[in-house]
Amino acid sequence: MRVFLTGATGYVGHQLALELANKNFTVHALIRNIESRNIPVHTNIKVFEGDICNYSSIRRAMKKCDFVFHTAAYTNLKCRNIDNFFNTNVFGTENVLKAAYMLDVKKVIYTSTLSVFGPSYKSIPIEEAQPRLASFTNDYELTKSMSEEKVMEYTKKGLPCIILNVTRVYGPGLKTFSNGVNRLISMIIKNNILLVPNNLKAASNYVFIGDVVDAHVLAMESDIKNAKYIIGGENIDYENLFQKIKIITKSSTKIVKINFSLVKTGLTILNAFRNLVGKSSLISVNMLQSLFMNRISTSKKAISELKYMPTSLQIGLMETINQL
Repeated sequence: MRVFLTGATGYVGHQLALELANKNFTVHALIRNIESRNIPVHTNIKVFEGDICNYSSIRRAMKKCDFVFHTAAYTNLKCRNIDNFFNTNVFGTENVLKAAYMLDVKKVIYTSTLSVFGPSYKSIPIEEAQPRLASFTNDYELTKSMSEEKVMEYTKKGLPCIILNVTRVYGPGLKTFSNGVNRLISMIIKNNILLVPNNLKAASNYVFIGDVVDAHVLAMESDIKNAKYIIGGENIDYENLFQKIKIITKSSTKIVKINFSLVKTGLTILNAFRNLVGKSSLISVNMLQSLFMNRISTSKKAISELKYMPTSLQIGLMETINQL
């Protein structure tokens, strides 16, 4: 059986490509840069040079495939040009959907993000039916939400599609821009002092990379044709997450808290100066606020319907720390 996959040089896509190949699927991996060191290597993985912004390259690589996994996305929150987000996340997604529809594939599994829901309300975990309660804080969230609308348009045309809204992913794998949790763990392991904003009661959901890969396979194998699932693990705030990492690593790193408003002011001034001298910005204030929003969620629908089984945070962190 053949599957088409985008994003094979990314954190999730790379692991997913290898897992599918190990399960004896022939993986047609669409690769923009065929010189990339991140291309997964396996006898069952066939590399097709192309770009999701180029419809003909997608169609050529997708021919004779039974299933489609679309994990590719533009995630660089430092970028201030919405065109980069729109071209990949919206226009590119529409190209993938159009090709899948025209080639009559069995099902599309689309990798999205929990952030399309916005923040969670008080202590109520986000569920699939929750409407967004706040405005978009960055172009990534906006364009991923727009891309989900494209997916829904094609389900109405008769294309079976499952959307997986993934929470904050961590675990062994490629070092990529989107792998922020692993970078945090590395900083706690290596640094004597870690300066952090003092809003450490902000809680989010964290999911192990192996569980994300398993969820994609389960979605493909399921008889369910059209659905949306939150794929996550455990909810925890920064303060307790830092402590858990420190205990596992036996780290003596001192966590120094800085006033959140002061951090935002400092970032605004520093980024303005960097722009004046022609240097790229550090993280934006919007990005900082996004990182410190409450985003607790539940995966009970995926557990019930897909038989999804999340790994405990303790076990997942231990595996990640051992690799790092």
